[in-house]
Amino acid sequence: MRSNQVRLNCGVTMPLIGFGTYSFENDKHTTELAVLMALKMGYRNLDTAKIYGSEAALGNALIEAMQDGTVEREDIFVTSSYGAVITMTLFQL
Repeated sequence: MRSNQVRLNCGVTMPLIGFGTYSFENDKHTTELAVLMALKMGYRNLDTAKIYGSEAALGNALIEAMQDGTVEREDIFVTSSYGAVITMTLFQL
């Protein structure tokens, strides 16, 4: 049977399925609410990228979720795609 988690070399178990935080036209309020709902539904792997512009909304949602007891910091994984910014910049030249 397949697992929905992977064990990393350091021994930590990480969820395979993540919640993407891209938002149309950088709607930070909607992104924050979506992340909060995702956390309440059980998502613990959150994906962002500099190009999305969603870092502040993601951070605000995480702070709120930790303060209200929805999640613990050690249960959260935040992944990012820094390379996408470099790629986009090169194509815009």
